[in-house]
This record gives sequence, C-alpha cells and structure tokens, in this order.
Amino acid sequence: MTNTLNGNIPVSASQMDYVLPNELVDGMIAAGGKKATVSRKDLLVRGFYSGAILGLATCLAITVGLQTGLPFLGSVLFPFGFASIVLFGMELVTGNFALLPMSTWAGKNTWKQTFRNWFWVWIGNFLGCLSVAILLTISFTSAGTAATLPPVAAKIVAINKANVITKYAALGGTGLFVAFIRAVIANWLVCLGVTMALVSKSVPGKILACWLPITAFQTMGMEHIVVNMFLHTTGPLLGSGVAFTDVLFWNFLPVTLGNIVGGMVFIGMLFYSTHRTRMPGVLPKVHDEKLERELAAELGAR
Repeated sequence: MTNTLNGNIPVSASQMDYVLPNELVDGMIAAGGKKATVSRKDLLVRGFYSGAILGLATCLAITVGLQTGLPFLGSVLFPFGFASIVLFGMELVTGNFALLPMSTWAGKNTWKQTFRNWFWVWIGNFLGCLSVAILLTISFTSAGTAATLPPVAAKIVAINKANVITKYAALGGTGLFVAFIRAVIANWLVCLGVTMALVSKSVPGKILACWLPITAFQTMGMEHIVVNMFLHTTGPLLGSGVAFTDVLFWNFLPVTLGNIVGGMVFIGMLFYSTHRTRMPGVLPKVHDEKLERELAAELGAR
C-alpha cells in the first residue's frame, strides 16, 4: 500500500510505523480466523504464560503500592505483563473476547470454533494463575512455617474477601450486576490497550500505546477475569476462608460475562462496524505481506 507525504513523496505501508484503521481491522479478522484453528496444546501453553505473567504483574503492583504508599505507582508498573503478552503473541482470553467474534462475523470461522478458543484459553489462563498462586503462597508463608503473613499476602487476602463477599455476595443480585458492569468497563479498556498496541509497528510504540488504558483499568479498580483468577485463588490458599464456590459464582461468572460484553461489543463490534473494508478496490490489491505476518504473530495466530 502507498500513501503520500506532503502530497509529493510516495510512502509504502511497510515504511510507515503505524497501521491504518481499516488495515488493522482487516488484519484482526484474518488473524482471528487463524486463531480459531490453533491447536488445543498451543492455546493451553500460550494461555498458561499469559495467566502466569499477569499473576506476577498483579503481585508486583500490590507490592509497589504497599511499599511506597502510592497505589497509582503500582498501577503504572502493572501493564508490563500485558505488553509482554502482546509482544510475544500469547493468548489472553479477554483479548480474544474482542478478536474472535470479528472473524466469526466476517465468516472466517464458526461460533463453535470461537467458543472452543475461549474455553481452552480461559483454562490455560486459570492454570497459569493457579501455578503462580501456589508458588507465591509457598513463598509468603515460608512453606507453611511463617507465624504471620507478610503485608502483600495480607492485602491479597483482604482483596479476596472484599471482592467476593463484601462487594458482591452481600448484595445478592445487585452484587452480580455491579460485578458485571465493572467487568464490562475493565475489558473495554484492556482491549482498547491491546488494539492500540497493534496500531504501532515499533516495540516502543506498542508498549507506550497499551500502557495508559491498562493503567487506567488497574487504577479504577475494575474487574478483569484473569487478574481475578490470580487474586481469588491466592486468597483462599493463604487462608482467607472464602469458599471457591463463592469465588466462581459471585466473581468469576459475572466478571467473565462482563468481559465478553466489554470486548465483543465496545471494541470488536464497534471497530468491525465502522472500519471493516467492504467495497472492492478500496484497498490496493498488492498486500503488505510483512504487515500481515506481524499482525498474525502479535495476535498469536501463527
């Protein structure tokens, strides 16, 4: 694809350091179709990495917030986990909530394939979070020998109790609705960050583009299912007393549903409806193969 600089000098798409919106959406649709065919093993492995790294990033954010007395500083550092997921082409179920429906609407894959992807990536994310939760529990408790919990562990226990029982279970149906709404907002911001990262072709550009929306979601205290997988498995392991059945019903269920709506409707549907290329001849027939490979790799569609 070519563009012009100052109306005179032709510039090819491969020379620009960003992706045009219609190119981005068309690339996301193509990559979504490929992701729908990724093997179960790869979905689990890539999902495991994403869950594990977000668990570590969450622990880092809490630690920095407690040590400095500035929770916002922890939120500023938290997005490194998301940045690594984008750069390494791993699988995060919340991002797939936006991407896979786009390729399904375009006829690149079926809803059955979309749900298959969501299911196995969700499981992979959970296993990654659970593994980190077990390792950190051993570390925090000195393998069960510590008399008291360190401040970071105590904070995770408090968050587990508050974000399952106090904020949601205690409110009944209203609590489920509030958790759902907070999850919609969270994944709207997260998918915005991931999509903004894909617009840039440079590594610094990708990192900077995704940083602010992810920081905003973390600072606002919204509900992200993969972050919650870490918090609400670690809490019970540390002795919070919160039953895992309560975690599943009062947090994981409404948060997963809300994340689906936030990603699929407010990013996937909006971008698909306005930027998808429908008319032949709008884009050049000569494809930028380097761009297509980059998009596919960044979206985990190899």
